Amino acid sequence: MNLRISRNTLHKKGLKLAIAILRAVLLVGFSYIILYPIILMISKSVMAQTDVFDNSVLWIPKHFTLDNLMVASSSMKYGKALANSLLVAAGSTLMQTLPCMMAGYAFARFNFKGRRLLFAVVILTIIVPPQQFITPLYLHLSRFDVFGLIKRFNGGKPFNLMSTAFPYFLISLTGFGLRNGLFVFLFRQAFRSIPKEMDEAAMIDGAGQIRIFWQIIIPSAVTITVTVMLFSFVWQYNDTYYTNLFLPNLRTLPKAYGLFESAITGWNGDKTINSLLSQYVLDDNNVLSLLRNSAMLLILMPLLLVYAFAQRYFIESIERSGIVG
Repeated sequence: MNLRISRNTLHKKGLKLAIAILRAVLLVGFSYIILYPIILMISKSVMAQTDVFDNSVLWIPKHFTLDNLMVASSSMKYGKALANSLLVAAGSTLMQTLPCMMAGYAFARFNFKGRRLLFAVVILTIIVPPQQFITPLYLHLSRFDVFGLIKRFNGGKPFNLMSTAFPYFLISLTGFGLRNGLFVFLFRQAFRSIPKEMDEAAMIDGAGQIRIFWQIIIPSAVTITVTVMLFSFVWQYNDTYYTNLFLPNLRTLPKAYGLFESAITGWNGDKTINSLLSQYVLDDNNVLSLLRNSAMLLILMPLLLVYAFAQRYFIESIERSGIVG
């Protein structure tokens, strides 16, 4: 009997060990698949040009150098482009979050006529690409007027808001920014998970809807707020559609990378950039990969830093919002 019990115990321990090993192998494999592009990007960024022609070099460079990053940074005018991208992305994010939060709160807490129809329209905005609205959006913002008041007080002429930052902030405040429908949906899901008894208790104490929203709902939705801000920031940071439409002359990081790509492939006649690239054999695709990966690492680095600080809130909000499944 004791021998049989010991065998069963060993069998259970062996099964648990096998499951633990299998779990560890799967986690390591998935982590490798996810991190492989970043690892390769870092490796190429610090690899000297001579290592490209050395068949014994795969990932770990024999000659460590920061020249690739410095050339990419100087060619893209990285400091100015980064400042512009951060300014546009951060400003749009702050102005986009509050309207989406208020709309999500209304859909989650209030019963009013047409609520389902309006929410269906919100979901529809997730499906319809923003390119469908380019013509009316351009015409409206290039001849901006409010009930004819601007024409009346401006000598019969509307405002032309193009080539300024006002369109970015205007569409963000009015709920027409990038992915607004998704953000409203996320806030609605998060607010529905907050017990209504908290609202009722606050009403008994004499609190109104505005006070409930600011002092109860918002503090209870920190995780989803951080996640929405993170999503909004990343999409605005990487955006080229609205940037090219509203601010065609503003150098942002996506535009700077496009100019850098045209320079290393021989399409850009900028003498300053060409002088920086003169040390590279631009006819070789492997050499071009060093420069491309260096530029992409510079663009990606701020996002990695932001995600490093916000990843805890991001994971927690995804679990609570129910967006997965």
